[in-house]
Amino acid sequence: MTDPRQPAAGTTRGASSVGPEKKSRKGLWLGLAIAAALIALLLLLSQCGGDDDPQPGAAAASSSPSSTSASASASASPSATSSASSSSATSSSTSSPSGAAGGASAGQPSTIVAADGTAVLDPAAPADPAPVLGQVTGQQVTGTAVQVLSVPADEGFWVGSSDAQRVWVQVTGVQGESDYQVRQGDRVDFTGTVVAHDGEFPGTVGVDEAEGATQLVEQGQHIEADRAAVTLNG
Repeated sequence: MTDPRQPAAGTTRGASSVGPEKKSRKGLWLGLAIAAALIALLLLLSQCGGDDDPQPGAAAASSSPSSTSASASASASPSATSSASSSSATSSSTSSPSGAAGGASAGQPSTIVAADGTAVLDPAAPADPAPVLGQVTGQQVTGTAVQVLSVPADEGFWVGSSDAQRVWVQVTGVQGESDYQVRQGDRVDFTGTVVAHDGEFPGTVGVDEAEGATQLVEQGQHIEADRAAVTLNG
């Protein structure tokens, strides 16, 4: 007979079997622990990423110098423009000292310029030279590369750009001071003085009507240049 106090075969005293319910609870706790760890890890990563992002205030501060610089450039621009305009005006004024007199600078080709800067003959602004000659009577003038239009007299010739815009040059001084003989078509340089004359002057120097005697009388002035001061240009 079997002793009722003896355990049944296959059963160990003091041990308890783990059923399906206990295994399920253990898996649940393990899942919760893993989920909690993942959540903590995600929170940690999000905090690290937040520290790297620039703060709104920092972004505003970093853009502030650029804005200030752009504002400064904008405010400085009118001054710079004004300064450039002023410099340009000064440069123009300096390069054209005779601008107020309406003439070209001495030394420019095909010009005759008085000592005060007045253009007696200026191809850039062709006009009858008679009125200007009356304004500079007695002044020294300088002719530069002026074309000789005709040589109707031994001691005088017309210079200019056309029959309407020409000036009479009367040569003075002793013969032999210069070997250069003025010829039609030459371009000459000279210095001389504007001198007034009367109606008898054309006949005195040997200029007849066909050679411009009437025009010479109407102009009332001519240029007297020493023979040695008249030279061939070039």
